[in-house]
Amino acid sequence: MLIHKRRGLFSETGWQADPTGSWVEDGLLSLKNPKDRVVGSRGSLEVREVLDSLSDRRPRGGRRRPRIIVPVLLICALVATLVATNYLGNSGKIYPGVMVGSVDIGGKTPEEARKILQERTGELKEVKLTGPEELTFSTDRMAVNFDVQTTVDQAYAVGRQGGIFKRLSDRIAASWGTVYVAPVVDYNQSAIQTEVEKLAAQLSKKPEDAYVSVKGSEVQPVESREGYAVDVAATVANVEQAINDLTGEAEISGGALEPEVLTPAADTAAEKTKEVVSDEPVVFTAEDKQWKLSPKQIGQALSFDPEGGEIQVSLDRDRLREALSSVIEDLTVKPTEAGYKLQGGGISVTESKTGKKVEEEKLLDDIESGLFSGKREYEVPVVTDEPTLTTEEAERLKPTALLGSYRTNYTLSTDTSPERVENLQTASNAISAKVVAPGEVFSMNDVVSPLKYNKTSVIINGVEDKADGGGLCQVTSTLYMAANYAGLEIVERHPHYSQLPYIRPGLDATVWFGSLDMKFKNTTDGYLLLQESVGGDGYIYAGIYGRPTGKEVEMDSEPEYVGADSSKWITYQTVKENGKVTFDDVVHTDTYMPLVDEHGKIIPPNSEELNVAPVNP
Repeated sequence: MLIHKRRGLFSETGWQADPTGSWVEDGLLSLKNPKDRVVGSRGSLEVREVLDSLSDRRPRGGRRRPRIIVPVLLICALVATLVATNYLGNSGKIYPGVMVGSVDIGGKTPEEARKILQERTGELKEVKLTGPEELTFSTDRMAVNFDVQTTVDQAYAVGRQGGIFKRLSDRIAASWGTVYVAPVVDYNQSAIQTEVEKLAAQLSKKPEDAYVSVKGSEVQPVESREGYAVDVAATVANVEQAINDLTGEAEISGGALEPEVLTPAADTAAEKTKEVVSDEPVVFTAEDKQWKLSPKQIGQALSFDPEGGEIQVSLDRDRLREALSSVIEDLTVKPTEAGYKLQGGGISVTESKTGKKVEEEKLLDDIESGLFSGKREYEVPVVTDEPTLTTEEAERLKPTALLGSYRTNYTLSTDTSPERVENLQTASNAISAKVVAPGEVFSMNDVVSPLKYNKTSVIINGVEDKADGGGLCQVTSTLYMAANYAGLEIVERHPHYSQLPYIRPGLDATVWFGSLDMKFKNTTDGYLLLQESVGGDGYIYAGIYGRPTGKEVEMDSEPEYVGADSSKWITYQTVKENGKVTFDDVVHTDTYMPLVDEHGKIIPPNSEELNVAPVNP
């Protein structure tokens, strides 16, 4: 196809002679006769305009300056000759010095270059990585696809596209150096990222600090080791470069990771450890008795802590205390606390006894300060251990009166099995003889949760079921009401989900292991003695003894609403102190939902089957 452009003809191979006989190729001027030139392109026109402008410049006298024109014409002629020679010598070929990646295709025809690149890209089945290890990535897994034809077209266009100065500079660069053309290639970048991340997980390793190994009485320093981390981003870039360069070789980028504690630090710590873990045992004496810790036991009680690049050797007090457990146990006698018991209708004091104990912290301080200076023998410090409640104190604060009591009928429960009665006895026995100090808070869960119980009927969210501990709520409710009548502060109390037949609504209290609790505080100035028992007459009895407080308490509860869907009960309390009313108000309002028995039968709060117990049975 020929295109007429100004006075020249342009074809797919370049400019050709125009009717005037001048030669113009790729926009560059070629002259048959410098005096008889024809401009065939925009670039040539620009050259002519420059020459014309130079030749038209005249001095002020109006004379021309021919001396300037001649050198310029000679230079233009030389450039035009060189360009024409360069073009004719490379017509139909890629200019010398042009490379695609690492492949030199300069001076090749497009077809020759296409074959070379097809052969090279066809051989690029994998990318070889070098570094700490040699590995390969399959180009198929990275979805690498080369567009050879487009790449060759771009290489052939070097020096043949753009303005005159662009083409000229590209040809000079190719003739005197190298022009790199990037191959037209497509690949899956996320696949490369994934492959390199897998490589990083495989090659990366953490540095290992030096440390001291103690086995028995043998002490050895263990050398530090460098780690290694793969630079994922840099390695991905190297793989991509290996594809674009057509080399198929990439370097794994990464670096060493230095440990914090080096081998010399372990050597120093090991020498210090050897002085402590010698062949001689450490001897302890007290009360004409003797105990020994072997070098192995001493070594096991040592602690090695890295700090500022060094290893600090010290004693682990917990492990040393464990190693001394037999010494401490042999020298420890627990004191006997004074207590109270009901006897002959009154309360008597049980005698306290002193014990003895090892001053553990003082012993550990002595060992820690002496062991690293070579001391191998120690006297164990033993002192008297006084009871918290001595006989004298117990006599002074002895309970002398029954402050509050209550009872509930366990035969009214839907479960009257021997197993439930046994649970009642287990929990009641745990409470009996408990002593609560002034200001102390009593927790029902703390006392009864650790015990073992039979699996009997319980109520969970209003549904009767079988579980360990059936009957605990009745023991709790009975003690709760005794605490109310004793005038004590109720710290925590939870009502049941449904009404129960053995206690009046509003006067009940439930517990569940580890979650729901019943607590009250001893607000008196003396000790409290708790008593609870299961009678053969069908009742559970609870009593709280203490020093007289002058308080009298009355309790009551009344329904505000009773229906098939629920019931609402209001609980009242009146407190008198030395005959004067100090409190007379509502203490709480409780809502109860229908009960579902073990057969799935729904028993609403207004059912005649549901017994409502009196305030004081």
